[in-house]
Amino acid sequence: MKRQLGIVGAVLVLAAGSIGMAPEHTRDPNGCGKTDRGWLCMGSPAGGHRPGVYKSSYARHQGAEITVKLGYEIKMKRTGVIAESKWLGTKKTRNGYAAFSKRLPMGDDACIRAKMRHNGKKYISKYLSC
Repeated sequence: MKRQLGIVGAVLVLAAGSIGMAPEHTRDPNGCGKTDRGWLCMGSPAGGHRPGVYKSSYARHQGAEITVKLGYEIKMKRTGVIAESKWLGTKKTRNGYAAFSKRLPMGDDACIRAKMRHNGKKYISKYLSC
């Protein structure tokens, strides 16, 4: 009986310890959004709101290589109006990754996010630093 109680106690201690070690819920990184099988992200110089080279990228974590169309949308913070929405190009993923970059004259009032089209479905990331 003592041995059984000792085993039950050890199991309870291990279970309680593993609860504290459970990974915390992670938020989507700034400028990124989950897709069915990967991440769609917008990368920028110094967190956005500055002129520079911005990159719309897709990183696939499941499945075979696919062809995606990548672009961006710029929204004005004050009005909420989409000021510019362009496609940068179409590319097949290589090792699960595809990206396009473009130099943009971003201002303090502008927010940018990535957009992607695959098999007739459109995906968008979260706005970068908006």
